[in-house]
Amino acid sequence: MPMSELQFPPVQTAAPSDDTASDNTLLRDNIAALVQIKNENIARIAQGQINITAALVEQKWHNRHQIYPYRVKNEIYGSVLSEIISHHPRLKTEVLARLEAVYQKLRDEETQTLSRTRALLENSYKTPHL
Repeated sequence: MPMSELQFPPVQTAAPSDDTASDNTLLRDNIAALVQIKNENIARIAQGQINITAALVEQKWHNRHQIYPYRVKNEIYGSVLSEIISHHPRLKTEVLARLEAVYQKLRDEETQTLSRTRALLENSYKTPHL
């Protein structure tokens, strides 16, 4: 909801009289109005929170037009590597070793990402700087 559409209770700026009782009433009313505004903002922000897995699936769905070229690129790289290996069999072990190294690195990064995501969900993640 845009900020212009939010409705806030009126906050009084001037006391109707000089009595301390009316000042206390005005102060209580203003505090109650601020608490209500804060609670409405928290409720509005909390409505936007969704499951991380669902958010990732939604992100993938929205970015599918960007993901497809990567799949095509992977297929092209695979075809090129296959041709290189078929024409230069002596390079097969070197190419496969490099592919395995890159795969293991990606796998380790994904494992770290998943463990951090789990720690964030469980509120147990600590940054190295804290």
